[in-house]
Amino acid sequence: MINQLRTDFYRLRHTWGIYITLIVTIAYSVIITLNNIVGGIWVVPIPTKILNRLSNKIWTIKDGLSAVSMSSTLLMYVFIGIFVITIGYEFSQKTYKNTLTSGITRFSFVVSKYITMLLNIFILMLIYYSTSILVGLINHRTVGVNWITLLTDALDFSVVISFFISIAFGIAIVILLVTGSIVVSSVFIVLFPIIISTLSQFVKWSWLKYFDFFSTALKIAFGMISSDQLWKYILISFIVLILTVGSAILIIKNKEL
Repeated sequence: MINQLRTDFYRLRHTWGIYITLIVTIAYSVIITLNNIVGGIWVVPIPTKILNRLSNKIWTIKDGLSAVSMSSTLLMYVFIGIFVITIGYEFSQKTYKNTLTSGITRFSFVVSKYITMLLNIFILMLIYYSTSILVGLINHRTVGVNWITLLTDALDFSVVISFFISIAFGIAIVILLVTGSIVVSSVFIVLFPIIISTLSQFVKWSWLKYFDFFSTALKIAFGMISSDQLWKYILISFIVLILTVGSAILIIKNKEL
């Protein structure tokens, strides 16, 4: 598995797509923080106190972090490139067969692909938040909170959002293995958060909220989920992830090379 991880990271480092993704991520953070705007696609009812604070003309560095967090929903689409480079391209070109016949187990193949995507998303999220902090410093903005709290929030947001994005990508791996189509799996990544978030707001299925992964990430980031409910979201998310990875392993084990 270690060798596969090295191979995937080597491929990413030598692919223009990852650098384009990096540039877009940085530019998006700069635009939001520098211009005091909030972007993204979200149907989560953001707390009024946060919206009121962001409506002020003078932002703190903490306000910048809140803004880029709210705007991070669009990063799901930016990061599709990571999915394509890490595993999609191999299946579209059928080169995954060479990898599987080189001695790596199916289990190691699937897990290494997921870990590669998760780590890359996490690194990009750290850069995303670090860029916002740097822009705030360059513009001589006040911190708004103490530095320990600020940096802890940036790290926590990066971990939470990366994890929930990776779940959607994990499901996309299963769809890719079943259909063999990078187009279908990529379209799933695009539509999944929109459909689930919209349904969770308009349909009376209370259980659906546990599968609204990106909205859950924002709710956790803004402290909108009580501590006695938080464990349910985390538990269900881990169960979905385990089932997803397990399904992918089972499918690829029965897939003819």
